[in-house]
Amino acid sequence: MVTQVGIAGCGLMGSAIADTNLQAGFDVVIFDIKERQLSNAKEKLDKKINESNQLATVKYTNKISSLENCDLIIECLTEDENIKSNFFKKIEENCDRKTIIATNTSSISINRLASSLQYPERFLGLHFMNPPQIIKLVEIINHNALDKKVLKEITQYLDVMDMISIECNDKPGFIVNRILLPMINEAIYCYENGTSDAKSIDTALKVGANHPMGPLELADFIGLDTCLSILRILQKDFNDAKYKPCPLLEEYVQCGKLGRKTKEGFYKY
Repeated sequence: MVTQVGIAGCGLMGSAIADTNLQAGFDVVIFDIKERQLSNAKEKLDKKINESNQLATVKYTNKISSLENCDLIIECLTEDENIKSNFFKKIEENCDRKTIIATNTSSISINRLASSLQYPERFLGLHFMNPPQIIKLVEIINHNALDKKVLKEITQYLDVMDMISIECNDKPGFIVNRILLPMINEAIYCYENGTSDAKSIDTALKVGANHPMGPLELADFIGLDTCLSILRILQKDFNDAKYKPCPLLEEYVQCGKLGRKTKEGFYKY
């Protein structure tokens, strides 16, 4: 039974997942090696806790050993396979064999990541959407060695979190990003070749297809660097040119225009 949750990496997604766990009543331990990241997360989360009078507790740490008593550890580090694999090796040295280890990767193969663990049967993918406080979907990504008891326990945990969980097999991009990112990429092509301006493209999808956010607005929200990373993984893993990132997306990322987090992408903020 999950009672204490560890969050590794307190960037945008890590902090949001921590907040969602606290709202559901789970005690949380947040780990990050960057003191500034920890400080920013503490400032935001402590304010929310004080305002809502939550009973759940939160601890902030830069020591990986502080995660040792967690029942579930959710990795939210940079979307880099080597960084994630190295973290999993270290966390296995510091936690009990029964601890469930999950990754919030949006596109990296769960089977490949599982191969870096000594006990892959307690590892799985938990892909939360952004922001998880509003978008209640979580993709549970299965893999060859996953223990069905772990899957059942995670499903129960997500029920307590009041999240809607769907299971999917370990295929590139899983479900959401495999469908979503090609659409975003096509919208960027429309913008690049002068089909229309950003606002009109977004309005077309919001009104014409009943999407809550337009594709370019959503790309800025996700982060253009993240969009580029996912498209590259899809192109590589499927070996299919239809996933090739639009050159304009690559140009924006190279210039540091990453969307909301840098105050400029397809829109200025």
